[in-house]
Amino acid sequence: MGVYIMKKILYIILLISVLILFPACVSNSANQQQTQQTTTETNTNQETNTTVPDKVNVLKIEILHFHPKVQCYSCKTLGEYAEETINKYYSNELSNGRITFRHVNYELPENQELVLLYRPPGSALCIGVYDDQGHLYIEENFGVWYRIENKDNFMSYMKQLVDMRLKGDLTKI
Repeated sequence: MGVYIMKKILYIILLISVLILFPACVSNSANQQQTQQTTTETNTNQETNTTVPDKVNVLKIEILHFHPKVQCYSCKTLGEYAEETINKYYSNELSNGRITFRHVNYELPENQELVLLYRPPGSALCIGVYDDQGHLYIEENFGVWYRIENKDNFMSYMKQLVDMRLKGDLTKI
């Protein structure tokens, strides 16, 4: 009987822990109330068009790991793997400014401009592709979340995705 009660108490503690930690992965901002498309286009002239071409002439790409102050294991892993992938395969592009990578705490006031532009729903990996016509194509990539259990698989997928974006290919993979 004592073992049964201990298991039940342990289960309840685990359940409460999950309920407390899970909200750290989800934004509670007003932006979450908005419907978000996975890819949007923003023109520097403030025009918005949801039609995304398959191919553009890329000037640079911006890769942002949005996260809260308190991150779960998956959020931390996503950010670490993404940064490692970019540093390993794109050191030239990082040094010449063609690629930028940043970890962005979406809860900090100084990051609100990026949060309003990219509109992450919470923890997210977003890619912004700037073209030679002054457009910014924003994509929240969901595929990375399905690959965080295997670092090599994650890095291979991320490299394929970044290679496509550098070539101007905006199609989904």
